[in-house]
Amino acid sequence: MTTNLPLPQFYSQTLSTLQPIFDDTLPISDSSTQSTLTSALDNLYLIQRMINSLGVFSENESIDEIGEKEVVFMSVNWVIGAAEEKGGLGGRDDRISTLQRAETAYASYLELLNSYGVLSSEEQAESSAAASGQSSEPKDPAKKREAKIRQYKREKELREDIANSLPNQPESSSSPITFLLSLLPSTSNRPSAIPNSTGSTSVNQEDSDEISKSTTILILRLLHTLTIASLSSISMEMKLLSNAPPSIVPLADRDPREIRREEEDSTWKLDRQPSKYKPRELISGNGRVLRPFTILPSTSNMSDRERLKSGVFKQSWRLPTMTIDEYLEEEQRRGNIITGGGQASYDAPTESELLESAAENDGSALAEEKAEQKRLKDENWARFADENKKGAGNTMNKG
Repeated sequence: MTTNLPLPQFYSQTLSTLQPIFDDTLPISDSSTQSTLTSALDNLYLIQRMINSLGVFSENESIDEIGEKEVVFMSVNWVIGAAEEKGGLGGRDDRISTLQRAETAYASYLELLNSYGVLSSEEQAESSAAASGQSSEPKDPAKKREAKIRQYKREKELREDIANSLPNQPESSSSPITFLLSLLPSTSNRPSAIPNSTGSTSVNQEDSDEISKSTTILILRLLHTLTIASLSSISMEMKLLSNAPPSIVPLADRDPREIRREEEDSTWKLDRQPSKYKPRELISGNGRVLRPFTILPSTSNMSDRERLKSGVFKQSWRLPTMTIDEYLEEEQRRGNIITGGGQASYDAPTESELLESAAENDGSALAEEKAEQKRLKDENWARFADENKKGAGNTMNKG
């Protein structure tokens, strides 16, 4: 792809196409958005090649030696990484390739900042750890939380300083693309506080002096903070994708004979005997399950098929453990069943009536015994009546 625009305008035009995507104005999953993203990435890679061919940056320079108009182009690698991170929606393999390209672009950006000494000592330590593939976040949850808070405060301070130092006063919550566009000349479809330029690599003319190099460095430091967070997110996503199953092959790309064979197998197929796997083949040393398995009680008298069948195909409700008669006998043994009552209990003679009837049989030992029992009962009742006068227990006259 070729362009007749100077490099600053070309970079500004490319960022303008990316601004709605980074502002979440366009849905990232939409095909037109992905097409715009792909076209912008092609332009960004072209800009990267143009910068390398022009020799804008050198390993022998420091940040003080580079021109004020060229510092903004140090952000190209970050924009490439952020744009790549938003793509790769074509499946697992496509996403992995996209994340790898984003990781490479982020690493190049960190390497460029370190070579020019743009970062503070704390930021350099984070950058070195991220470039070596090690997380700068501590393992301890409390310290990890403190590191997150420090990173958030640093990002907030940088955003506020950038918003206050730019002429057009953008909001501090704006996307980094908005901050970068404030440093570049305007295109035909974007207003800017900076006039257009006609040079090949210079960003602005005389009026651009109001935006100092320190403001551009603040933006680069903000991009560094976002890069550290993005690399951590990419690392976690890569671990998840590496453990995910491979993408399903579309039916159009599969062999018709294989599809026909699977259909025949699904209509008539013998039950396969479960394989005998060793424990180390089921669970890895770190506890990760390698293949599905079922834990069932050991039954040596049953075949594997019957054992599995009895463990799977069973009633979905609780079955009774005893008959109704056994249940009633157990409840009666525990004393939970009340007997008596009804008309038969009402018609049955009372204890006093039985004693009186038995005492009427004169001349027998049983009659004398029952008569004595009746006398003692009457005597006890008379004594109780003398000791407990009528109404003595109802002193409050209730009822």
